[in-house]
Amino acid sequence: MKILVLPGTIWQVPLMKKIKSMGHELYLANPVKNEGVYEIADHFLETDIFAYNTIISYCKSEGIDIVMSEECDVATDAVARYNKALGANCISEEMADLFTNKFRMREFCKEHGFNPIPHCLCRTQSEAVEFYRQNGPKLIMKPLDSNASHGVFTIHSEKDIAEKFDETLGFSRNSKAVLLEKYIEGTEFTVDGIMTENGHVTLAISEKGHYEHNDNIANSLFFTQQNPRFGYDLLRKTNDELLNATGIPFALTHVEYKLQDGKYYLIEMAARGGGNLISAIIAPFMSGVDNYDYLIKKTLDSNYRCKITADIENDRTAILKFLDLPCEGGVVKAIHGEDYLQNDPRIKSYKLNFSVGDYIHQPESDSVRIGYYIICADTREEFDEVTKNISEKLKIDLEVE
Repeated sequence: MKILVLPGTIWQVPLMKKIKSMGHELYLANPVKNEGVYEIADHFLETDIFAYNTIISYCKSEGIDIVMSEECDVATDAVARYNKALGANCISEEMADLFTNKFRMREFCKEHGFNPIPHCLCRTQSEAVEFYRQNGPKLIMKPLDSNASHGVFTIHSEKDIAEKFDETLGFSRNSKAVLLEKYIEGTEFTVDGIMTENGHVTLAISEKGHYEHNDNIANSLFFTQQNPRFGYDLLRKTNDELLNATGIPFALTHVEYKLQDGKYYLIEMAARGGGNLISAIIAPFMSGVDNYDYLIKKTLDSNYRCKITADIENDRTAILKFLDLPCEGGVVKAIHGEDYLQNDPRIKSYKLNFSVGDYIHQPESDSVRIGYYIICADTREEFDEVTKNISEKLKIDLEVE
């Protein structure tokens, strides 16, 4: 079979390699030839992933069977549109919109009784101010369909709206409006799963931590099967029921919740696996489920059947940890301990988005965090050992200007 993957960034590499390992012919579309990515494909099309006519014409001329993407919100509706034109198996454009449009998510929760959050679709600053006066003093303002926390701001005053409204609006891609909603206090969680013909199966749950300088940007996702501080069984039940109610036929899923007063509130949901290699590395490690194998086979054959059961009776522990700085920023003078990140087999992936001589600073969105590492350990004791080693060995010397 011929499969086109888009976009062509490092986050699609695991899916691309899986497709190749299963014997399929791999095509890739992306605006640029990213090193370490485009070389994996058998064929490469240099184009914007939203160049509809170009990509459809290319798919038909090459006899491509299906278009796929992973870990990428902005590609969800594009992939649905391309596959519809090809007559290929995929979620509908309407379903893709439900899983990318945050206002529609809020309306869905309201209509189906899933702990709805007071919210408002605002096309103008005056609409936002009016909603704030009725529902303040603390709200959150978001683009309708952006990603990576771009344009997301906590609102404490009408002045905040005046200062940030246009920036938030600028990140709404398909409809020029913003979502304003009550701020839900409490701990945040991510839940990764897979929709099958037998219903939704939750694979991995994380407790999220956030940067002190911006509580809308995550700096850690800590994965365990159970958490003595929270009710993960209730979270699994809530998540499975919510996704089953959407009617989505098949997909990897990534959903975020907040816990307040014993209730899990939907923050957002996506019809793709968790980013930064959560779906590629952490979800299969935690659950024992080869989610990419199922996704590819189901995408290519709508009649494919496989009983999926997640292993939640284990002590596996994992983390996606984003690097933090002890100060606002500075010039990197030296990096110590990178050899440990390279050589401990329990560190499954890492990346430092800087070199000696670079100026680095605290991130302003998810997409510009300075680096990360992923630990996957069979026991909590092993996990704590690796965490301790990283704390002792990984050091970044900064010259603060």
